[in-house]
Amino acid sequence: MSTPEHDRAVLLRYHEIALKGQNRRWFEDRLEGNVRLLIERGLRAGGDPQARFSGKITRQHGRILIETAWNENVREALCNSFGLSSFSPIRKVPTDHASLIRGAIEEVDAYIRRHGQPSDFRVLSRRSDKVLPETSVELDQLIGGELLRAFPGLKVKLEKPALYVGIEVRRDRSFIWTEKVPGLGGLPVGSNGPLLAMLSGGLDSPVAAIQTLRRGSATRLMHFYGTPFVGEEVLRKVIDLARIVNRYQPKPEPLHVVPFGKLQERIALATSPKLRTVLYRRMMVRIACALAPRLGAHGLVTGESLGQVASQTVENLATINAAATLPIIRPLVTCDKDEIIAQAQRWGSYETSIRPGLDCCTLFADRHPALHSSIDEAEAQESRFPVQELVDEALAGIQVHEARW
Repeated sequence: MSTPEHDRAVLLRYHEIALKGQNRRWFEDRLEGNVRLLIERGLRAGGDPQARFSGKITRQHGRILIETAWNENVREALCNSFGLSSFSPIRKVPTDHASLIRGAIEEVDAYIRRHGQPSDFRVLSRRSDKVLPETSVELDQLIGGELLRAFPGLKVKLEKPALYVGIEVRRDRSFIWTEKVPGLGGLPVGSNGPLLAMLSGGLDSPVAAIQTLRRGSATRLMHFYGTPFVGEEVLRKVIDLARIVNRYQPKPEPLHVVPFGKLQERIALATSPKLRTVLYRRMMVRIACALAPRLGAHGLVTGESLGQVASQTVENLATINAAATLPIIRPLVTCDKDEIIAQAQRWGSYETSIRPGLDCCTLFADRHPALHSSIDEAEAQESRFPVQELVDEALAGIQVHEARW
């Protein structure tokens, strides 16, 4: 038996937002707006560039309710929304025993028709309003008993059952669900200030950018392109990575591309081979710090991990930091490579990141770079070339590429 469309909705749950005290409503507003934008983006991807999401969104007892039918567009949008702990397509029924029992039976029947009969189940009741006399455990037993009578092949299992039947009791209309999809957690994008992510073509920087989104900061995107010493396939790869990052923010950001190869050549011709990579990174940081305010960003994001390569020792990171005028956020600083690979696979960037492509930092690099540079050493080397002139040249040559998902 099908359920009328107006009796269907999607229930959103959150955890960290619930801990925000008096600021909680502001975070809820941000989450609600992001969800609306992500659903609209999916609708527009379907071919209508003017599509708007017209569903009603309300809040009830620490939950957000979207009055919309469940479909793949809604599911994908919610799967890409930071700030959610989980979500469920639900059925709304009147809050009385007969309606709850009938609704639970019909929802389990629909679940079996879609997925086959599970071996066991558990009813999980939650009473936001105490309008029924039973406790949550008593409701579980009442509705569970009726389900056993309707489906004799089922068994009750309290620990890790194949099927949960969720009941959320509300004053007028209660909710029933049989699917609970895990969310991405974190904070809604936009609940923290924007940052500028320095994207390479490797595994680390896209993961760092997405992890930053998960903490609520929208990420502007830039790439240092080793042209003319690397091919266009490198740029195409980074644009694809930018698209993957943009999958997780409601407003996709363009990729700002800095032509960097010739600048690297000038630095390499004037300086010690052992310090080149550190000097490249200091130049990148200067350029990024100059670009960030133009894009409304308050700091930089990199994929550096402590000790992973020679330029990421404590001493070399300190030397690189000294060139910055803005904070440098390093979400992966304590992660090892296996952890970063696992995150890249989780976010969907892994297959793109492992495509062949030369990173600009390897251009003209020494086989045995310095592990313990100092700021004085770096500044002595930088006196051999016009630092500010190169920064200005890089900023003037920036090209902007669309990277919509």
